[in-house]
Amino acid sequence: MDDGYRARKHAPAVCDWSIALGVAGLVLAAVPVVGDWVAAPLAVVSIVLGSLGIHVAERDGRPGTARGLVGAMIGVVALGVVLFSLAASIGHG
Repeated sequence: MDDGYRARKHAPAVCDWSIALGVAGLVLAAVPVVGDWVAAPLAVVSIVLGSLGIHVAERDGRPGTARGLVGAMIGVVALGVVLFSLAASIGHG
């Protein structure tokens, strides 16, 4: 039965975006003050896109579950660095 659907052999694009935004958030988390305001939203978007990528990959039977997980975990680490930085600045000042 051919309904015009061809199985995709590549990971969802949101997995790659999740990794890219997570890495950008992690790098920007090292920038004082301004980096926190930019890195936190990037980290949250990275977590959301990674979760979405995992869901799409599992639903469609495509590869990419690991990429989505890596992107989400990088986002979690970036958000942790931002929160630690904010907590340290509040405790210091």
